Amino acid sequence: MNRLILFFGLIFYSLASLFSQPISLKVLPNPLPEPAIKNELNFPGDNIGFFSLFEKLDSLVFKGIGEVNIVHIGGSHVQAGLLTDAIRFKLQTMSPGLTGERGFFFPFALAHTNSPNTYKTNAYPNINNWHGQRCSVPSHTGPWGVSGIRAWTTDSTSRVEIYSKDDPFGYRELRIFASPSDSSMVVRFLNSTDSSFYDSSINAFVGLFSIPQDTISFRLASENIKQKYFSLEGVQVIRETPGLRYHAIGANGAATHSYLKCDRFGQQMAAINPDLILFGLGINDAYKSKGRFDSLAYENNYDSLVGLIRQVNPKCAFIFLTNNDSYYRGKYNPHGEIVRRSMFRLAKKHKGSVHDLYNLMGGKNSVSFWIRKGWAKKDGIHMTRIGYGLQAYWLANAIESAYLDIHESGMNEKPMFTDKFQL
Repeated sequence: MNRLILFFGLIFYSLASLFSQPISLKVLPNPLPEPAIKNELNFPGDNIGFFSLFEKLDSLVFKGIGEVNIVHIGGSHVQAGLLTDAIRFKLQTMSPGLTGERGFFFPFALAHTNSPNTYKTNAYPNINNWHGQRCSVPSHTGPWGVSGIRAWTTDSTSRVEIYSKDDPFGYRELRIFASPSDSSMVVRFLNSTDSSFYDSSINAFVGLFSIPQDTISFRLASENIKQKYFSLEGVQVIRETPGLRYHAIGANGAATHSYLKCDRFGQQMAAINPDLILFGLGINDAYKSKGRFDSLAYENNYDSLVGLIRQVNPKCAFIFLTNNDSYYRGKYNPHGEIVRRSMFRLAKKHKGSVHDLYNLMGGKNSVSFWIRKGWAKKDGIHMTRIGYGLQAYWLANAIESAYLDIHESGMNEKPMFTDKFQL
């Protein structure tokens, strides 16, 4: 019965929300291209690792109670926002009344790098007084928090404003994450707060509001002569209502080892408390000449990241997203299949699942076809709006199908297995 309620509710709500879709979903062709293989989450072991997540989804969907935190970690595919905005929208339309929010994000404009077009960041008196550093750039020294990117300034007169260009933030709690230091300036919220304080457990300035706020607005201030510097590491908006929260963490060029350089990765991840991690790291790890990709080091890096996240939530679920087929310096990259095998081994080890984009798009050399169709860019690495829309559509549908299938099989019965794990 729950499956039928959710199914028909999904149809109604999807039609009602058609016109609020992100651009990468609006431009999808009709009819939608079919994937090369069945679109599903692959469970190399059992699916016990997803029971806690789906139980929380049950409470949210059928009772309107609680929250589900999804964190998408990656590189440029995540930073651009076309993929993550579409996944966030699709997942939040799984059921009527399933509200959501952006959660944790980084105002990339302050670091002078590309930003999702769904929010706008301004800085006064001059945004050029801010400078950026990424964990993916060897010459950048950090330190970094969970976002893997920071924007810093020595301008004590700086004022920052961030507003959403789609759904209003509507937050009641605002967190401004900053590098802790005796020389760090402090944050002064410009919206009228009920209270504000610095939370040292997550390295964030916190503002609490009785009335929902749509614009993030704060300035910097020096309380003593030592405070001459400020390093922004991220922003989190919290509505304090039941819902699905989708947190995007991505920096151009980031690989698995990049986030292991982030001193406060685990500490600030605790501010999110993830229920599901979407791991999209691998395209930059594998961007090497033939034979130079070290799959053992790659898997060890993932083991370390999983360990940091398990310390925050031992019941967190993991979906490993295989690389899209790609080029290396204009020629076929032979490491896509090797990364795929690693993802399956990691999913089996950590009781996770795999969404096999590599084979969904056609496997070896399929990126050439995607370029001809206008679904991938000519660099053979990044997708176009349509390509990201397809990836988002397939992933969200695979998550939804796994949720419904586990309901049908019964979460208290014998775990579901698949036989698709092949080394």
